[in-house]
Amino acid sequence: MEISVTASILLMLAGMAVPAFSDTIGDAEVASAQSMLSRVRTGVDFYNLQHRDQFPGEVSNIWEASTFDNQLRKSSDIDGNTAIQGTAGYPFGPYLTEPLPANPFNDLATVMLIAPGGSFSTPDDSTGWIYWADTGAFKINCSGNTSQGEAIYNL
Repeated sequence: MEISVTASILLMLAGMAVPAFSDTIGDAEVASAQSMLSRVRTGVDFYNLQHRDQFPGEVSNIWEASTFDNQLRKSSDIDGNTAIQGTAGYPFGPYLTEPLPANPFNDLATVMLIAPGGSFSTPDDSTGWIYWADTGAFKINCSGNTSQGEAIYNL
């Protein structure tokens, strides 16, 4: 009888702890995503500041996610051409010292680059991140919601 009562109490406590623990994990993922977004957004802003109001992602009128990554992680000249850090004639950057982080919700580090004039309607979880080259906006590509019901995409 006593074992049964003890087991019942433990099961009730576990039933209360699991949802709280789940919310805590979700909150940690949100905090991690916000930190990652902040780092990349700061890099985009600094790149824009040093490159005559041009956002990263373009060289010779060709917009690519790989160019976006290179322009943030390598040194660059005023036209956005990149080289390894310390190369003469490439005085700007790098703006990020590590590869683009993985989205904590889908574990993808890829970027969907929306070129100027392009469109995007809703997050689809197909990449880790979404970047609008005409505005410099950088968002997480996640269709879920936080534990408070806020769209993760709007972080």
